[in-house]
Amino acid sequence: MRIAQVHAGFAVAGGAERYVRDLSRTLTERGHQVRVFSRTPDPRCPQDHPVGERRSARLARRLPRLAKVCTHLGDLVDPTGLDPADLGDFDPDVVHLHNWQGLGIRPVARLSRAWPTCHSVHDHAVLDPNNALGNLGRSAALDALLRLRSRWVLHQLRHSTLLFPSERTRRRVLGSAPVARPANRLLPLAVPTPAGPRDWPSGRRDTFLYLGALDRHKGVDLLLDAWAEVDAEVGGTLLVGGDGPLRAEVRHAADRSSSVRYLGYLDDAGKRAAFLAAGWLIFPSQGAETFGLVCAEALRAGRPVLASEVARPPMAGDGSLLVFRTRAELAALLRRAARMPDDEYATMAASAAADGRHLDWDRHVDAVLAAYRSAGPLPRPTSHPR
Repeated sequence: MRIAQVHAGFAVAGGAERYVRDLSRTLTERGHQVRVFSRTPDPRCPQDHPVGERRSARLARRLPRLAKVCTHLGDLVDPTGLDPADLGDFDPDVVHLHNWQGLGIRPVARLSRAWPTCHSVHDHAVLDPNNALGNLGRSAALDALLRLRSRWVLHQLRHSTLLFPSERTRRRVLGSAPVARPANRLLPLAVPTPAGPRDWPSGRRDTFLYLGALDRHKGVDLLLDAWAEVDAEVGGTLLVGGDGPLRAEVRHAADRSSSVRYLGYLDDAGKRAAFLAAGWLIFPSQGAETFGLVCAEALRAGRPVLASEVARPPMAGDGSLLVFRTRAELAALLRRAARMPDDEYATMAASAAADGRHLDWDRHVDAVLAAYRSAGPLPRPTSHPR
């Protein structure tokens, strides 16, 4: 099967970007032909294929004060940039679309009229251009505009099959525009099993790991504040892996206290070492999350999760989680987790490992291939639609 993986860009190496790479690698190992198409290819992957730049992006560079307006309007109405001709030489059997913001919904719609298309819903971009849902609820008028926007986006995706990582995300996205309902499937995500022993040793209960983008909407500032409050009492270690706008704040916290260790951006070996050292993953995101791939990695390693209520990972059972709403509640959970009795922690770790065993990567890839096949062949057009 010829499979085109289409993603907006790899400037930030987050969960969606890792997923595209992992999935492409596994599909290739299974004998499929895979090409990655992107607006901003990763220079470390010269085999990626760039797509055309849209006019709204060029306009944003000329008018920096209006860059955000140009970007968001471009996502909705600009038909330029990504074109079926970009994929024409490859002529895929199926297109797998990932993040579309930055490519534009109209160019994506053209692809879905040319080839069978599946779209993995990695974020809430259908509901809100701020895909952490920061605009929802600010005013009745804005909510009404966002509903109109959702209807337009879902209408453009009507020829695609939407792949939702959780029932919660499916209800949230499709509920935003009930009259526009593309074909869809529930397809929970997974992560490849890392190299090394399958049975993970128990982690240290007083060692906590944050792994992800260093940004406010991910709750990094809240985590640093909560840790500063309990540092002297807990006597443990906070490991921080990742990169982003708050990197300087994390480095400053590490300079102030030897209990904070900044690990930088971690490759697979670095992540395994971090999970081996830690007893807990902290997932403090302050916005809605569709899945939380890093939580799946933690469960596969048998590590329970401290998660914010708004971003509660759907693949984790109650026995694998401690949930908080506020900074004060997070501080209290850090104290509780670090002092948890052996038998209670062992029970939570066993629950996490059991949840992790359901997240089998090979079964996930089987389900992705089934979704590709169910998208069905389209009649081969004599020319690709514009």
